[in-house]
Amino acid sequence: MYARRLTAGVYTGILLLLMVCFVPWAHATHTPLLASPNQASYSLGSHSAYWHGTYWHSADRYGTDRHGTEWHGTYWHAAEEPSAFRDLFSQPPDFQPAHKAQDLNFGYTQGDVWLRTQIHNDSPAAQRWIVQFEYPFLDYVTLYTLRQQLIDVQHSGSAVHIEQRALPHRQAVFPLELAAYETVTLYSHVAASGSKILNYNLMTPEAFYAQNDRYNFWLATYFGIMLALSLYNLLLYVGLKERVFLHYSLFVAGFGLAALAFNGIGTLMFWSFLGENTARLVALGFIFASTMATLFAQSFLNTKIYCPRWHQVLNNFRNYCWLAVVASLVLPISAALHLMDVTGFMAALLLLVCGSYCSLRNIPGARLFVLAWALFLIGAGVFALRNQGLLPANFITLHGIQIGSALEMLLLSFALAARFNKLKRQKERAQTAIVVALKKQEALLEQKVAARTKALEQLANYDALTGLLNRHGLARCAEEALQRSRQHGHSITLLMLDLDRFKPINDCYGHETGDFVLQKIAKRLKHLARANDHCARFGGDEFIIIMENIMENPMENITTGDSLEDIQARINHAVSSPIKLPCGEQVSVGVSIGVSSCYAADNTTLESMLREADSNMYAVKSRQTTACYRYDSTNS
Repeated sequence: MYARRLTAGVYTGILLLLMVCFVPWAHATHTPLLASPNQASYSLGSHSAYWHGTYWHSADRYGTDRHGTEWHGTYWHAAEEPSAFRDLFSQPPDFQPAHKAQDLNFGYTQGDVWLRTQIHNDSPAAQRWIVQFEYPFLDYVTLYTLRQQLIDVQHSGSAVHIEQRALPHRQAVFPLELAAYETVTLYSHVAASGSKILNYNLMTPEAFYAQNDRYNFWLATYFGIMLALSLYNLLLYVGLKERVFLHYSLFVAGFGLAALAFNGIGTLMFWSFLGENTARLVALGFIFASTMATLFAQSFLNTKIYCPRWHQVLNNFRNYCWLAVVASLVLPISAALHLMDVTGFMAALLLLVCGSYCSLRNIPGARLFVLAWALFLIGAGVFALRNQGLLPANFITLHGIQIGSALEMLLLSFALAARFNKLKRQKERAQTAIVVALKKQEALLEQKVAARTKALEQLANYDALTGLLNRHGLARCAEEALQRSRQHGHSITLLMLDLDRFKPINDCYGHETGDFVLQKIAKRLKHLARANDHCARFGGDEFIIIMENIMENPMENITTGDSLEDIQARINHAVSSPIKLPCGEQVSVGVSIGVSSCYAADNTTLESMLREADSNMYAVKSRQTTACYRYDSTNS
């Protein structure tokens, strides 16, 4: 315990000696900032001096953090910082005054940077302030506050664990308390693998937290939009199986992951344990986003079909991007960040040129694609010009790349929405065409079914040779006629016709001639029948005629008489008329007619009428005399 106190006393004495020796020299270099409570914010850049660590040849330091993890570089543990601070002034560096914001933009440099500024509390009351570094992507920032008898040391930065930071914030921020009319000297030590943009401000806590709330609102909106776009397009890919939506979703996800790390939000909320690897995550995310952006451009612009040469160029660049992704995992962090900048610039420029070429060729969606990438490049340019000090520091210039990327992604999302609507309309048109085709096929099928049904009905109910009803058709028509007779008391007459002298025709001329004779007889019977009569070929050379209301409605084509005898006489005459055969000869046949009639056929059936007609027909046939069936052509 005594040794520790002795050591602390020695350190304190050394520090006091340093302050006596060097602080007056420091005071002489520039005018201190007069911090008044009447002003909420001051820019410390114009009141600062800087010194680039490249010109200080000190040995690298090793140590451990409070968790026992080893670290290396010019970032020191609190127990060693007084010694490090003493080493800084063992060979007093030449601090250069900063006249404008561009002086504090050191870009990618290997050495560390020291900043020095003096602040005087121009108030009779104690004041609380916040020292804020605007650029969030700084690995290690250590603030030394020199007072009359004390030195305060505070740590922050994107590579510092959240519990070790002076204030848990996405930027490097430090609380500063000033007593009445107190003057302090601030030394800021910055070590970063990436670009060193060291603009910093002195703000009242009220102004700082008000600004922080505004920035957090816009950043939350920005990342909310990115998350929504990524998930929305991922769902579209799942639903539509269009890879362009997957490529866009992965592009937004990669860019959003890198932006989270770059803006310090990811480190603050999710992965502060990564330490210096946070910078590697930024490089990996942006390079992966460039890869997916290239793949998205190929899918969206359909370069494989419209621009085969550009498609091959983008394929080669995409292969390079995949190699860059792997390289970002194994290269030193500084080299990985350089690779990120080169790859991102090449991707943006290459896609802009490709989109412009596609726009000139009127490829669908190319103009909106070019506008989106142009806005992104404008945003990145505004951010770069602001970092160079050529544009004033404000919300737009500080967050130019976020604004440009947000507008770009929204426009691309609108382009994808238009593509989605186009696909939807194409699908609807295809579905409509399919429905129309199906309706046409259905109508055609119905026609075929109707024709087939009619054909089957014809086969089922009509005789194929004569076209008259067959037995099945006769039974159906007879049943309907009997039903009407029962309902209305109409008469029904069934005539059974059996041809005489038909067999010798078959024997003499053959069956084809016999079929020809049957067809002629059938046509004559059909011609004699009324529209509501039913003629059928009962089998062989037998025919059936069913007539309804024979006494009320005479048969059509019969001009005199309406008695059953007259009807039979006309049938007999029609059937017996000579028939000219295809060979030129003429033949004639006779007919035996059996009749069965009934009125209001309550219990009558077709079978009973057939039996009665058959019996009467055979009675008539027995009375027939034999006659010659053959005529010479000379007698015709």
